[in-house]
Amino acid sequence: MRFIILSISFFFSLNQTKEKIILKTHSGDSVIISKDIIYFNQRPISKTIEGIVYSSKYNRLIEQHSSILLFLEIDDRPNFNTLKAFKVTNKKAIELTECVYNDRSQGIGPSPFTDMDNDGKLEFGGFDLTEFYDAKDSMYYNPSKYFEINNGSVVLDSILTKKMDIKVNGIYLKKPLDKEGNCCIVIKKTTKKSSR
Repeated sequence: MRFIILSISFFFSLNQTKEKIILKTHSGDSVIISKDIIYFNQRPISKTIEGIVYSSKYNRLIEQHSSILLFLEIDDRPNFNTLKAFKVTNKKAIELTECVYNDRSQGIGPSPFTDMDNDGKLEFGGFDLTEFYDAKDSMYYNPSKYFEINNGSVVLDSILTKKMDIKVNGIYLKKPLDKEGNCCIVIKKTTKKSSR
């Protein structure tokens, strides 16, 4: 299925070094990330952002419906890295969300910024690492969170989140935390597809 996203543009960094990322918008404005600060045409528009992976292939701008969206990979070791999404104007970088992402190297679905569910919109997100449960027939439920880029913003994709949870866990739980509020409920490994 062809994407209906003609107004979206990708601008990978023109110059990506250990300490600087330089991106350009369609209109020729520059978005520079240097020393953990976002700049718009050399004007600082963000607070300090810790953990930026300057060499990441997922750092990019996506322009859609007159909005400029900036995505930065954040180092979250020992867990999987995350993606931070910002809406960028000439005055401010507004953080929209931060979530774990998975790519093919982790064996959990396609890389970020692909149309994972064939709805014509780009999605990103994924599952974080969970603890090993010591009973052979059981496991901790591993919840996901997926977002889509839609009309110049980033919104939760609840349908894709549910689909991916069922694919990985065999079941979807709307409330996966245990009684103490910790992640997550123990489920049987043999549980077949269902929803609650």
